Amino acid sequence: MEPLKSPNTETTSREKLPDLLKGFGIILVVLGHCIQVGSGTAFNAESLYFSDKFYQFIYSFHMPLFMMVSGYLSWGSMQRATSGKQRVDLLKRRVKVLITPVFLWITAEYLIKLIINLVNGNRPQKTFLFEYINNILNNFWFLWAVFWCFLIVFIMHYFFKDSVILYILGFMVMFFIPDGMALGAYKYMMPYFIVPFYLHKYMDKNNMRLDVKPKAGWIVLSGIVFVGMFMFFDENSFIYLSGYKLVGKDVVRQLKIDFYRMIIGFVGSAFFILIWQYILAMCKGRCEFKILTALGKNSMGIYIISTYLLVYVVQNLNLAEQPFYPLNAAQAVVVLAVSLLLAELLGKLHFVRKFVGK
Repeated sequence: MEPLKSPNTETTSREKLPDLLKGFGIILVVLGHCIQVGSGTAFNAESLYFSDKFYQFIYSFHMPLFMMVSGYLSWGSMQRATSGKQRVDLLKRRVKVLITPVFLWITAEYLIKLIINLVNGNRPQKTFLFEYINNILNNFWFLWAVFWCFLIVFIMHYFFKDSVILYILGFMVMFFIPDGMALGAYKYMMPYFIVPFYLHKYMDKNNMRLDVKPKAGWIVLSGIVFVGMFMFFDENSFIYLSGYKLVGKDVVRQLKIDFYRMIIGFVGSAFFILIWQYILAMCKGRCEFKILTALGKNSMGIYIISTYLLVYVVQNLNLAEQPFYPLNAAQAVVVLAVSLLLAELLGKLHFVRKFVGK
């Protein structure tokens, strides 16, 4: 969801692919959230969505796909930052784009709550400040994940010359770091950022292009592997339930979960990347994909705004008692449309554009 641009934009397909993938990804994000909060109070409260197969399908690869796009595009950003000042500016931009919106939205939300409490004569609880800080550090976890992944690769790239040994040691250490404060999700996301980052480096070095039509055999093979692996996806495959660390767990079982989850994320993402790459190559610049492109360019703003729409509107409507996919799809369309409209509007207003990372 990181709104970056590839440094190599020689062709229409090369420009479009990252935004199309983000647009496709944000549709899955909102649809998954609609299944979660738009299928009845009991369904959400009892976390029954973890056993829903369509929900499992979406969550098997959709956030890894977003992280892979962010990692791929970040190579270009670092390549352009050749001086110390440019590198500092690059970090500042990442904070502005990824972290500032989190602070702004959470602060606005808590100021509204504080005002409402004061108007109603209720004094803030002693835990009010703690909850505020906790929500800043935990809400919109994916934006934090992109930032921490970028920061780690930034340090490794500029200060440790992309040391493979340090990466391997870091990967091993992560199994023993606690999972609290969303660290489990950050660790889960890290490989999806690192691999495409260096893949982009390899592609640039070998003059490889994104607009080349992939072989149909690779699409079929990745699809077969993805479907075959998905047959084993269950509730334990969710990072939110099984975590990442090995300490205090059955080590063999946890390693199987961690590596299975990691591999299916890569395979599922690769499958859909190849499909979109194939479609773009077949179109030869004739297809506009205006809606998907707009969704992709505004994916971060949509991610944030849709969260509030889902929590404060869709969830309270309580239109169903269980998942009903046509209804969930309709909910997603409305939420996406409203979120896109608001993201575009906020992005054009100078005094509030930072709310959507602009």
